[in-house]
Amino acid sequence: MFYRAFLWFRTAVFYCLLIFWTLFYPSIVLLTIYFVPRKCRHRYAVVTWCSVALALVRVICGIRWKVEGKENIPDQSCVILSNHQSTWETFYLQTVFSPQSTVIKKELLNIPFFGWAFRFLSPIAINRSDRNAAMHQLIDQGTHFLKEGNSVLIFPEGTRRDWPNLGKFSRGGAMLAKKAEVNVVPVVHNAGRYWPNGKWLKTPGVITVKIGPPITSEDKSTTVLSKQAYEWVSEHQKTLD
Repeated sequence: MFYRAFLWFRTAVFYCLLIFWTLFYPSIVLLTIYFVPRKCRHRYAVVTWCSVALALVRVICGIRWKVEGKENIPDQSCVILSNHQSTWETFYLQTVFSPQSTVIKKELLNIPFFGWAFRFLSPIAINRSDRNAAMHQLIDQGTHFLKEGNSVLIFPEGTRRDWPNLGKFSRGGAMLAKKAEVNVVPVVHNAGRYWPNGKWLKTPGVITVKIGPPITSEDKSTTVLSKQAYEWVSEHQKTLD
């Protein structure tokens, strides 16, 4: 009972500090972003914010991580396809692949300070209620940003899954990679074990992240490309504790 209360206290402290950081740093970004070169804005704004958020959850909640496959991170822009279990991976993967154009819900741009600052960072802000329009927007804007040198992170399951479940992959990421003629980089993790979806409590532990070798989109159908990414994620997820 005491240990659980301690975890609740630590989680509450983490969220209080995260809220403060989310109000403070985007305010600085809004005042200074015009002076930062466009190609450096993601690292300046997003990577910095996410790095501090990750440091807070590591120090306060005891959630650490180890990464396998860093050598597979390409120098060129790519489409990252990752499983989706929690908020943690949305923070962490921003720090690994930079510059990056992030696929977000359009409503997030209306959040004071945070959303206002995000507008300057080349997001792909889609309306999920109109799936056809969202897909066209993903392909058109994603191709543009990939050719500019920005990678695009996509969670092809469409929504978070409880650990260790894995949902079906949509073909949107594969379609984008084909259109832009870039590689797909599969990523798998078990973040949901320690930062569960939809739950307040954070549990100390070590998240394992595996980054797979790039999968070429050349001479492959979107179905085959999506299937290969899914099979890699599915196979390696079974090796995670």
